[in-house]
Amino acid sequence: MNGAVIKGYEEDVGNRTSVYVHTAHSITTSLYVFKQYGYTSVPADEVLKLRPRNYYAGRYNESRFYVLHQDFLRYVRNRFLLSAQLNNSYWAIVRPTNGAFTLFLALHTCDTVSAYGFMTENFEKYSNYYVQRNIKTRVIFYANHDYYQEMRMWKKLHQSKILKLYERLESESVTEKPH
Repeated sequence: MNGAVIKGYEEDVGNRTSVYVHTAHSITTSLYVFKQYGYTSVPADEVLKLRPRNYYAGRYNESRFYVLHQDFLRYVRNRFLLSAQLNNSYWAIVRPTNGAFTLFLALHTCDTVSAYGFMTENFEKYSNYYVQRNIKTRVIFYANHDYYQEMRMWKKLHQSKILKLYERLESESVTEKPH
């Protein structure tokens, strides 16, 4: 999802992409933010399902795209990730992250779900993104996402053995770098 850097991380993230989840914002900013880590374009596996249409001009084929219905997105927010932030004046922009939607889509369609690169309780020890192995950047908490609520949900689902949440090992060191 988003800026999916695969090369060099195959052990952690796999080496094949079947579904690529992103927003219009993340697909354009990922090219800028993750270029230094080897991200040059969206994954190009033949079975890959992509969106939006205008970004893939010339390669568009209806059999290659999935569009999530708004009711599924509302279901995830209202059933699993109903944030107290929805009571604030900025409630209209509050929604789960792409990662949250992706995990819940996987939980609703797959027999087994494993996740790597999601926020865990010790997130402050590590970089914001898994590709930042040798530097440490801080997680930016945007008002439109409730990261702590999602973190608690991943822990609960992991402890309930509903999904397998992989955490970064203590032995992986990083050098502090402001964002």
